[in-house]
This record gives sequence, C-alpha cells and structure tokens, in this order.
Amino acid sequence: MRVELVAFALGIVLTQLGCATSSGNPPYPTEWASIKSSPTQDGCPNLVGTYSNHGSAAFPPEAGAPPSLAEIFTSMARSRSPTGPAAGKRSWPAIPPDASLVSIDQSPEKITVTFVDSRNNRTPLNFRRYRFRLSEERVDDLFGCRAIYGEPSLRFFAEPQSHRSPSVLGIEGGGTFVALLKAVDGSLIVSLRSDSLALTHIILGSGYRVANLWYQYPLVAHEGPVEP
Repeated sequence: MRVELVAFALGIVLTQLGCATSSGNPPYPTEWASIKSSPTQDGCPNLVGTYSNHGSAAFPPEAGAPPSLAEIFTSMARSRSPTGPAAGKRSWPAIPPDASLVSIDQSPEKITVTFVDSRNNRTPLNFRRYRFRLSEERVDDLFGCRAIYGEPSLRFFAEPQSHRSPSVLGIEGGGTFVALLKAVDGSLIVSLRSDSLALTHIILGSGYRVANLWYQYPLVAHEGPVEP
C-alpha cells in the first residue's frame, strides 16, 4: 500500500558522543489552507463533517499521490504493530476499498469514522479517548489529542506500521503515527509521522530520524457542531 513509509528521511537528529546535529522536518505546507484553528473544549480539533475518501494534495511532492482514507485506515487495521488490533487478537470491520465518502462524528470521549460506499453502505469505526486505566484491555481503538506545530490534532494509537531492525552494530526501531487536523477551508489534513530510533553498540550514541508526510482531503458536507 502507498501508506508504507516513503524511503527517505525528511529530517535527521543525530546524537553521538554528546554532540548533536539536526535538520528540521518539512513543516506544514504554507501554500495549503492554514491549520490554525480553535480547539474544542477538550483540546481536540473539530473534525465533524463528511470528506472525500480521495486526497486532493500531498506534501512533500516526493510523497506522490495521496492514499485514500480507506487505505490509511485499512493499514491500521492490518498492522502487526504492538498497538494494532492483531496484537490483542482483535479485528476491525472490513473497510470498503471503493468508499467514496468518509464521515466523522465526534464527542469529547468518542470519535466515529464512517466509510460510505457508492451503494450508501456504511462501515463505522469507533474510537475512544485515552484515559489512564491500569485495567486497560486494548489500545487499538484509542486516540489522544495533542498539538502539532501549535495547532490541535487527534492522534490514533493504532499504527499502520512499526519496524525493528537488530544487527551486529545495534538496534533500530520505531513506528508510523496517524494524526488528523482541520484546515480553515474545512478540509481534513492527515499527518503521517514516522519515527526511527537507532541505538549503536560500537559507537556510544544514537540516531533519531523523523519523516513527516501531509495529505489533504476536501470537505464534502459539514454535519454540525461537535457534541457538547
């Protein structure tokens, strides 16, 4: 799937022997509508609305055509990562690959992402807000809200990809995280952030690499305010 990590690092932070060098990630593209928005009372972006399943833009250009929202969430559903449904021997409903619309309903404690195909069949995915519990039985259906570049975003715990690569020189691991934001023109913004941390045996130090991809999905209809 096109959601697989693009094989280039967009930002690098290297720390070796206490000496650090860095180059920043590509920020949110300035030519797109701003993501500067007021968060809801619970600190999340207001994502309520219906969007095209097919993206209208991707950044950086090397990322190629944007994947559909159905492809992104299917990758999360099929992931073998520790936070994916398979880790807890669970499964998500099958997401229709021919979905044309994606509807989002939201409350402070819940978000429902519904895929609508050409025959108006609806496939909902329900996610709940993370609240610390010692007895938590699953994490693949959790989300949390945090700021990206100072603006509210909603991030899912389920990762579309995780990776771990041991070798004689060290070990490398990380994952890809999916976050949703809202632009001022109403479009849905998807941020795919891939983190990779390498720990070396021979040279004291570590390497930290981050790749950010941005995708845009146009608003088709707005379905009212977030529930109180």
